[in-house]
Amino acid sequence: MALKDFSITLQKIKTSSSTNDVGIVTGFNAITQYIENIAKTQKGEVPSDVNFGSDYFNYIFSGNADAGVMELKLAADISSKIPELVDVKVNVVNFTDTVVTFEVFYSLNNGITKQQNSSCFIEVKL
Repeated sequence: MALKDFSITLQKIKTSSSTNDVGIVTGFNAITQYIENIAKTQKGEVPSDVNFGSDYFNYIFSGNADAGVMELKLAADISSKIPELVDVKVNVVNFTDTVVTFEVFYSLNNGITKQQNSSCFIEVKL
């Protein structure tokens, strides 16, 4: 993962510290980050793309929370926003009053690179 420091005007700066203010995520790490953004964003929250995110928050707080339905909703939302992902499956690992932890399984096929049987854990605070 390539990391660089930038000033407020986005000019690259050299620093002697090991901490970075901005990190550029590339490759398969970017897919995990994009999945996490979808899971942590409610549909309609981003004005420029009202279909970005997931609507399982509304389902959780309706009082009829069912883990199977949440898994299907999140898998459908991820598949619709990241068309390079195939065979998306979501499992609820942990579901408490304060946090939901999902494990997302997927395969990536972008025409050039193919990676099968990938997974990542996503934790969403409620």
